[in-house]
Amino acid sequence: MTRERLAYLSLGSNMGNKLYYIVSAIQRINITNGVRVSKISSFYETDPWGVRDQDSFYNIALEIKTTLLPFELLRNLQKIETELSRKREFRWGPRTIDIDIIFYDDLKIGIEELTVPHPRYRDRNFVLKPMYEIYPHNELLLKHMNRDSSKIKKIIPKILVSSCLLGENCNYKGGNNKNNLLIKLENSVSYIPVCPEVMGGLETPRIPAEIKNNKVITKKNSDVTVEFNRGATLALENALENNCTLALMKGKSPSCGLGEIYSGDFTGKLVEGDGITAKLLLKNKIDIIPV
Repeated sequence: MTRERLAYLSLGSNMGNKLYYIVSAIQRINITNGVRVSKISSFYETDPWGVRDQDSFYNIALEIKTTLLPFELLRNLQKIETELSRKREFRWGPRTIDIDIIFYDDLKIGIEELTVPHPRYRDRNFVLKPMYEIYPHNELLLKHMNRDSSKIKKIIPKILVSSCLLGENCNYKGGNNKNNLLIKLENSVSYIPVCPEVMGGLETPRIPAEIKNNKVITKKNSDVTVEFNRGATLALENALENNCTLALMKGKSPSCGLGEIYSGDFTGKLVEGDGITAKLLLKNKIDIIPV
């Protein structure tokens, strides 16, 4: 059996919804075969490095445990960058997402495709400060931290999230859909938890419901569209009041699902579509990551 190794990654974004791209990358890294995210640093907002005439960056550091060899890990991270629309138009230019391997165990690799430790990490506080949070016994990080005089500040982004994903017993069965990655992220962000169905006046547990012909109908043929719409409106109000630009929503749900939901026949079949709350959030320019 291949043993797990520790690796440390630096992530940055300065295009579009920066929070969306970084959290999407974290999620995709965590579901990559042979990889699991074990620690997540705080978010930092930093000056651009190299080319100054561009927007500021959001930066974060991850500790991962992986059975992938360094070049396998690199290829998977580059694939995630491509999936998130990363384009390399010129060196140190703006990007939707940048994922760098800073350390991989105690290995030293020095070829054109991959250099580990990363050759420029010592000069970049946007790497050093978040990395030191999750790797404090690496004394080199602290030693080099004051070389870079660029502005850097810790931030606490607000994210709307389905309450069931944080372990609240509010799904239709009376249980939850606790997500371990979101629990790890909880120390780095401020969550705004919502359960649109409960907020709309439905009880827990409740009869399952699915969308059919633009209405939300329960398995016992009751129309609960009004309750779903009311919950969606209240969830949106919470998002707007807290200036949320991102929502982490329970996938496939008639409230929160994005891209695919259950067909309305209660057969377990999935069809293309969005939940009631998801549609309203998207209409108001709040990006969604289905979980």
